[in-house]
Amino acid sequence: MKLYEIKSLSTKDLLNTLKENYDALDNLRFSHTSGQLENNKSLMNTKKTIARILTILKEREKTEEKK
Repeated sequence: MKLYEIKSLSTKDLLNTLKENYDALDNLRFSHTSGQLENNKSLMNTKKTIARILTILKEREKTEEKK
């Protein structure tokens, strides 16, 4: 998921997407340890997406505190 896509989502949608990505990360880790994961890059991409979502959420918190 690209940054501009993440920024266009509402906070509620971001929280839902974050939960989905954490679930996907758990599944990817399980597949990786069992040797069934063919694309190791998907693990890294999911982690980056989670980090991007968390960053946007924290930025929104800070702007709300200033108001």
